[in-house]
Amino acid sequence: MGSRLRDTVRFLFELFCEVSPGDHTKEPYIVRKYPDAYKNEEELKNVPKFTFPCQLDNTFVQHYSFVLTSVDSKYTFCFCRYDPRANTALVLLSHLPWHDIFYKLLNCIANLINSPEKAELTSFLETCRMRPPMPGHTLQVKYNAGHNVFSCQSPDNKLPTIPENCNLTEYFSAMDAKCMAGLWAALLHERRVAIVASKPSRLSACVQAANATLFPMSWQHIFIPILPKHLVDYLLAPMPFLIGVPRSVMETVRMTEVGDVVVLDADANELRSPFHDLESLPPDLVANLKKALSDKNALGDAVSRAFLRALVCLIGGYRDAIRIEKGQLITFNPEAFVRTRKNMQPFLRKILQSQIFQQFIDERLELLNSGRGFSDEFEVECNNYAEKVSTGSGQRLKQQYREWAKTVKKEGGAFFKTVKDKANPAVQSAVKTVRQGGKNMKSAVKGLKNKIPKTGSRPSSINTTDDSRLYDRFSCGSATPVSSDSSSESSPAHDGQPREPPPALPLDLLTEMEFLFAKRTQRRDSFPNSTHNSDISLPDKASCGSVSDLIKLDDSPTDLEDFDPLKCRDKKEMVEQIKSSTDSALLHEYGLDFSQFGLSDFTASSSSVPESSSNVPKGWTTFN
Repeated sequence: MGSRLRDTVRFLFELFCEVSPGDHTKEPYIVRKYPDAYKNEEELKNVPKFTFPCQLDNTFVQHYSFVLTSVDSKYTFCFCRYDPRANTALVLLSHLPWHDIFYKLLNCIANLINSPEKAELTSFLETCRMRPPMPGHTLQVKYNAGHNVFSCQSPDNKLPTIPENCNLTEYFSAMDAKCMAGLWAALLHERRVAIVASKPSRLSACVQAANATLFPMSWQHIFIPILPKHLVDYLLAPMPFLIGVPRSVMETVRMTEVGDVVVLDADANELRSPFHDLESLPPDLVANLKKALSDKNALGDAVSRAFLRALVCLIGGYRDAIRIEKGQLITFNPEAFVRTRKNMQPFLRKILQSQIFQQFIDERLELLNSGRGFSDEFEVECNNYAEKVSTGSGQRLKQQYREWAKTVKKEGGAFFKTVKDKANPAVQSAVKTVRQGGKNMKSAVKGLKNKIPKTGSRPSSINTTDDSRLYDRFSCGSATPVSSDSSSESSPAHDGQPREPPPALPLDLLTEMEFLFAKRTQRRDSFPNSTHNSDISLPDKASCGSVSDLIKLDDSPTDLEDFDPLKCRDKKEMVEQIKSSTDSALLHEYGLDFSQFGLSDFTASSSSVPESSSNVPKGWTTFN
């Protein structure tokens, strides 16, 4: 069990493809895709079936999304734009859940395809398929002969708002307060939940928005925003699920075989449940939630904040159950948590057994034990609630953490590193596995040696024909190539004689990993058309921020100077901290699954493959 989002995302989107619905004799299929180097056969096989899970209404353009789950339980988000005039769907695959941004990008792609400048599509996609913008930065790409601009910013950590968030807006307009509150209660109890609608656009929006109402928790079980007809048997699964079922697919199901399922009809605004989940919650909490959701003129974050405040009333006391002892790992006491809300102890005992709550607690403890701390809207509301009922839990927790951190400071950074390692055993295991499997890693990229100049231990002088993007792929996401040593090699020696070129060294990927670990903090990220420039690279900024603020449970300023054992006091110490904080991300980039090593794009683009005589643009694959 863990977060469904990937720690490291190297591209704004992974794949663009155009999908045809087929006909009565042929299943849906991919017409073309970009880039050609994308070779995830499992995803390529599933995308057409999920893109056209049923017969679509051919009278208007629809935007909808679905999710593919990998073997390591990570999500790949797929965003679709179906145009009945072309009778095809444009699809983007990404590891980022940025629905509104990718729907906007799909509109730009459609406009470009339908314009006289449609030949620019390849270069437009190539430019957009770069590292996603960092917070505070903007990606801008001009297209259609410079007449149009696609721009996007990394979404902030604020709550979803109406009408900016398309999923929440659609969900709120389709359902009344009673249905939304009842479905929220069913998700907290981890029921088997099916949402039914005729249009994929409404269906996927309601499923995604319903999951978002659980923030800061998230659904940990079977999650299928749109269920294709060939997977209808998933409705018979005995474990919890949250599935969006097209109405035409639901009509083929015998409800007597499905069993106890909570069904939300998004078209009829109707919730059918064999349980009494809403009644198990405190009546005043339910009344306040329904009242807040009854205002159909609500704008901004009023709706999402109503769910958040209700959740704070239920589980906000988790902070009173956090146990901080000097010299020990920070832990969570379940019995103390149950005692925080005397009028709802049966519910709290039940939610303690749920995976959504366990994941939430695990994430909070990891942030505390690793020294990164946390501050989000949930903690802000927890502080407000604590002040309202005069519990002062937030202040007590911060005081306890200060005392814990002072002990860490006295015992030195070695203790903190031990605590962090204990809290992250997966990282230790991964590092050991990578070092033991160095030979396997080299064999996984067999054939790459011949395509890289053997001028040293670093392939720093790769001949890139695609700006710095080719090097970017090889260096696992670094947008700026590491400076080459060629100038020093070609310069004359002190004695006036030219230096001998260094001997050719074999490509040792284990050495490469160690080099990346050491030099990661020295790299600078370059964002085209970015409106922000700085003398410090973005990764350096992010890492410094994470270690200089060990805990921040609200937005009020806190003085951490007295007890912060990881304060960036000198450059050497800062580099060591940042190296440690990037271990997990780097291991994820290299991965223990060597088929996902991330060098396929480089190999494919470097090899010489005879081009077909057809008029297929470079980088595309066309299917007949």
